Amino acid sequence: MDDTSRKENRSMETPVREEDQIIRLSWANMQRMIDEASRKAIVEYERRTITPAMRDMKSQLFTRRAIDAEMGNEVLGEPEKDRDQELSNEASSRRVAPRPSDFQRNSPSSNKILTELVDHNFRFPILPKYDGTKDPQEHVAAFELVRNLYGQIDPINAKLFVTTLTRKAQKWFTNLSSGSIESFGQLIQKFAFYFASKRKAKRSATYLFSIRHREDESLKSFMGPFNNKTLEVQDLRIDIVASILMHGLTKGPFTSALAHDPPKDVEQLMRLEQKYIDE
Repeated sequence: MDDTSRKENRSMETPVREEDQIIRLSWANMQRMIDEASRKAIVEYERRTITPAMRDMKSQLFTRRAIDAEMGNEVLGEPEKDRDQELSNEASSRRVAPRPSDFQRNSPSSNKILTELVDHNFRFPILPKYDGTKDPQEHVAAFELVRNLYGQIDPINAKLFVTTLTRKAQKWFTNLSSGSIESFGQLIQKFAFYFASKRKAKRSATYLFSIRHREDESLKSFMGPFNNKTLEVQDLRIDIVASILMHGLTKGPFTSALAHDPPKDVEQLMRLEQKYIDE
């Protein structure tokens, strides 16, 4: 093939390569345009759908990643975790109690109490019930004994206490003003004040001097009811108890022991009492 033919062939091949180059450039530009359009669409979608709270969580997530990367906590070559999943986990960890229903809005308990959730692993204890006819202080004391075993926070204790109220006591609670109970302490205070008339009247020590030991009555039969009645007297000293027993008991070894060596405390009195009951 002569030189003229080679030149003609090269001149015919050149436009084809230029066309191929133009096609390749056009395709690359088109791909960049598609990528840019997709990016803008995603940004616009996030702007319209992501709430400020989620945006704040996302910002904190990326900031934490940057700090971890700077400190060398990230493993090179490890695949990046799904961002949506991490955002979902972050939101779950910050999940708050649902808003109160219409029924809850009318509850005497405040939103602070209503929105506090009981842990799903918590096993509800068997609590004493109160119907409004007994001593409220005794009920509170019984509730405290159980409550101290579980160590729940104030709002949960308020919720638990309400579940112990029945009949008149439950009616009293439901008639309280909406949102008027803001703490467990306030609930107990209002409860004790309202049912104060049901408290047992404390007797004076002179009441015990009227108790007499019968000749045909055993020491055990006498001491059981006597000890129960001493609980009705407030701030009863042990020396007064010893004097009352010596006054009410029939003469015998136990009376002589009380007179000869008066007990210094309740434990000493109980040991002495048990000694002569067993004889």
